[in-house]
Amino acid sequence: MQRNHQATIAAIRTAYGRRLTPADYRELVNMHSVPEVVAYLKETDAYGELLRELDPAITHRGYLEMLLKRNQFMQCLHFCSLEHLQNTPFFRFFIYDYEVRELVKKLQLLSVGPHAYISEMDTWLLPYLSFSGEQLAKAETPAQVADAVSGTPYAPVLRKVRFSPDRRNQYFTDCEIALRACYLRRIREEAKQTLRGADLEAMNDLIGEQIDLINLINAYRLKHVFHPDEETLRSMMLPVPGRLPQRICDELYAAPDAASFIERIKTTRYGRLMAGLGRDVDSVGFEHAFQTLRCRNARNALHFSGHAAVSLYAVHFLYQTEVQNLITIIEGIRYEKPVSFMQALLITD
Repeated sequence: MQRNHQATIAAIRTAYGRRLTPADYRELVNMHSVPEVVAYLKETDAYGELLRELDPAITHRGYLEMLLKRNQFMQCLHFCSLEHLQNTPFFRFFIYDYEVRELVKKLQLLSVGPHAYISEMDTWLLPYLSFSGEQLAKAETPAQVADAVSGTPYAPVLRKVRFSPDRRNQYFTDCEIALRACYLRRIREEAKQTLRGADLEAMNDLIGEQIDLINLINAYRLKHVFHPDEETLRSMMLPVPGRLPQRICDELYAAPDAASFIERIKTTRYGRLMAGLGRDVDSVGFEHAFQTLRCRNARNALHFSGHAAVSLYAVHFLYQTEVQNLITIIEGIRYEKPVSFMQALLITD
């Protein structure tokens, strides 16, 4: 019999109820310094406990951003611990997500040397990785990166991608695509082991939207900036089916230019989101529209879900979005961006 873990669902919904509100964001975008942001967040239900010991006057922007990211991860760990779900299939999906992010980061910095990655790695994450963060940090070649994750699903994925000095950039892109595809296939398979019926359908919808989001945004960016041929474009897409039928994807990838791509996408299930976008929309506006739709659907899943796995997957994305909103505000203040610029980037719908 399928267990839905109602106590975990209740805890997730209660915690998400303390999220930042549109009124909070209006206050935050009008601030002029990081200390002001810290002081404000210390008074909120969402971040008061996390930032209680911080002195706003001496809090560094980078440290604040690290605390926000770590807190989001630790909240997911906390939810899993309530009913001892951390070793149940699927419930480690957010750890897999961070593992892939660390591997992509390492590969991108490989040519600079180990010290570049060491300065960028999320050291708070190391106890939760399925591979040695120390060995990964020491790796200096693609083969050594694969060796560092030996015994995990990532090692065979990395070893399948051929490296040569004359295609270094393409190698890193191919690795990122392969790793993200590995992650998505893995969590789909684990969802099948954990969920049934409407819960599994809801989870597959959320995962499928993530796949569509990644592929459609990347396809639009490529068409808008680089104008690749159809074969090149297809090679840059995640080789994992999303919610859109393959026939529709084929038509989108075959569109001769970015404007035609937008017109074609308006006829899909995502078309209602495109209603306010012109043919010359930039990639930022395009991504904002899709992220907004994902947030709406994640909130619906969180509200109506009958299983903790669906609730956790939805709130993980919603928390990531909130943290990214805060980082957008912090960076906007740092670079003295107009309030209207920051507001246009926030995902608050």
